[in-house]
Amino acid sequence: MVKKFFEEAWNALVYLLGKEEAWLIILILGLGGITIFALPNIDPWEILKTILLFFEYTWWLWVFFILLPIAVDTWIHWRQEVFKRSLKFVLLELRIPREIIKSTQTMEQVLSALHSLRNAPGDIREKYVDGEVTAWFSLELVSFSGEVHFYIRCQKKQRNLVEAAFFSYYPDVEVIEVEDYVDHFPKSVEEVYSSGKDMWGTEMVLSREEAYPIKTYKFFESEAEEKQFDPISTFLEVLGKLKPGEIVAMQFLIAPGPNDWAKQWDGFLEKLQEPMTADMQSDDGTSRKIPISRSPGQYDVLEKVEENLSRPAFDTLIRFMYISPKDIYYDSFARRGIVGAFNQYGALNLNSLRQNFPVSTRTQIWHWPHIFPKVRNEFKKQRLLYNYRVREVPPEKWIGRLITSKLFNWNFKSQRFKMNTEGIATIFHLPTSIVLTAPHIKRNESKKGGAPAGLPIYGGEEEIEKFFED
Repeated sequence: MVKKFFEEAWNALVYLLGKEEAWLIILILGLGGITIFALPNIDPWEILKTILLFFEYTWWLWVFFILLPIAVDTWIHWRQEVFKRSLKFVLLELRIPREIIKSTQTMEQVLSALHSLRNAPGDIREKYVDGEVTAWFSLELVSFSGEVHFYIRCQKKQRNLVEAAFFSYYPDVEVIEVEDYVDHFPKSVEEVYSSGKDMWGTEMVLSREEAYPIKTYKFFESEAEEKQFDPISTFLEVLGKLKPGEIVAMQFLIAPGPNDWAKQWDGFLEKLQEPMTADMQSDDGTSRKIPISRSPGQYDVLEKVEENLSRPAFDTLIRFMYISPKDIYYDSFARRGIVGAFNQYGALNLNSLRQNFPVSTRTQIWHWPHIFPKVRNEFKKQRLLYNYRVREVPPEKWIGRLITSKLFNWNFKSQRFKMNTEGIATIFHLPTSIVLTAPHIKRNESKKGGAPAGLPIYGGEEEIEKFFED
């Protein structure tokens, strides 16, 4: 408990030191202290009175410099929320064929096509007036009583482009607009309880810096057919074990990031690339540094980091929840089963996915801030349920997070992180041919044939001549 207190205090201090206003105040106090100690013949009280008099006449200026950034961020947050609400989305279900003879890399190509649809504010009007933000896609994997469905949610105006991306690489997959299943979800925690159910949910975040990749599909591939493994099968097995009335819903919110996202890691990468050295003692007692070779594991880490930073990335948020009738409710099924399925992507020398515990709807007295755990847990459930239903991404501005906070649930813990196309394709892709999907997924048992060659488009010759006459 004491350790957590100091961690929170340190995080607050780091945040304050990141503000220009805090450094201005520190500068003023520092100069004042130096003046007092450097000029001992001057009465400190007179200096204090002079400083207070200075602030008395200029307080409006300091208030302006403090409130202006807050006002600007509040305005931007408001405009961004208006822009988000103006977006029109459509939910498309991906109907799986009887067999997909495609590798996981195929999904990476689809994601690359989706990344090219990125929008971003390009001028002052788009940023401050329109409040434009990068629109996000939602890749969703949902199990209703053991029947698994694949969905993608996109902007309505981009539907044709999204369909084209899938048809280009998955010609046998059907992409069908369907009713949004979340419309049948409870709208509040009270409604969950009144229907005789309970819920649990969480978000997943990276354990280390974004520059380190997770274990991707290439790790699971093998030239020997009997050694090949598709990691999506782990999720299908878990989701296929649901009992009647149980629901597990997972969503991967991905917003295309800038193409130069890797630049922020240039210094980090240079540090990894620095030659390895060791101290060596000479006969005269002096020491000098000598170069040493890297181990194969260190070379592998460097190679994986460079490869990770070379691909386009998405701002990613992973969220899922479990809803079940109370008589069969077992939160460990999702808390350990689903989270355990994410563990297969972890590598000790690279990166892994873990629970974002401050968001998780399992709050105990030993969790910060150690008061009203049951009340805080109910607020967490309500926020997670709402966020899932509306596919909410965290506000970009700090003031936006503050405005959307509640007394017992501050909206500062939900996190997005950069993950490249290879990593996302590993986590969410259509099952390959080595996955036994029959018990879990409702499949298309037959292919749709194309139109025969030479088929008239407008009809017979008379219809064509009439068409040209018109």
